[in-house]
Amino acid sequence: MTKKSIFIYIAASIAILVPVPGRFVYGLTMIMELILLMTVGTSVQFLIKKTGYEKINTVATLFTLLCVTILYRNIIAALQSEIALTLGFCFYLPAFSSFMIGFMFSENDLPPVKKLLANLITTFKFSLFALFFFLVRDVFGFGTFTFFGKNHNIFEHVVLGEDRTTPFSFLASLPGGLFLAAIILFGFILVRKRFYIIHRFTANSKKGGTEK
Repeated sequence: MTKKSIFIYIAASIAILVPVPGRFVYGLTMIMELILLMTVGTSVQFLIKKTGYEKINTVATLFTLLCVTILYRNIIAALQSEIALTLGFCFYLPAFSSFMIGFMFSENDLPPVKKLLANLITTFKFSLFALFFFLVRDVFGFGTFTFFGKNHNIFEHVVLGEDRTTPFSFLASLPGGLFLAAIILFGFILVRKRFYIIHRFTANSKKGGTEK
């Protein structure tokens, strides 16, 4: 994980994850939107560059992201009205987040397909981080597991009793969300560094064995 990725993850956690209610189904809804926006936005950029109108690239891409966000929100409202009402303005957070802008408008000369794959891989990595974040808040903060339900209501299954969730109810609050995001991010960075050290040690061992 590079320094750029770490800073973007921190900014994205504060801007996208923490303001959203700490239930798994709400997090999943936001992640689905993030993947959709990244796919559509990156594809629109290629079309604009191919037509030669690169001067309007930024404005056209952001306008497209806004339109897709409105369309996505209306679809969710038609299928899951409770989720749409609960999230409200949160739907617009991913479109103009540092995560989206930082990776979508990054300067590189990758071919269209490779850049799309690179952006999607980065988005999927962040998605794993985000879904784990919402799962922990849902299970330990609220004592439940939530998912898409029927009749415009969310599905809610009680995992822990009220007496067991009380010590962890702090995770359901905004400060608790910030604390949890910092802990998970620190864990990801620590694991990444450990794997990097092991990889370097293995590579140096093979190199030393070859020289002998």
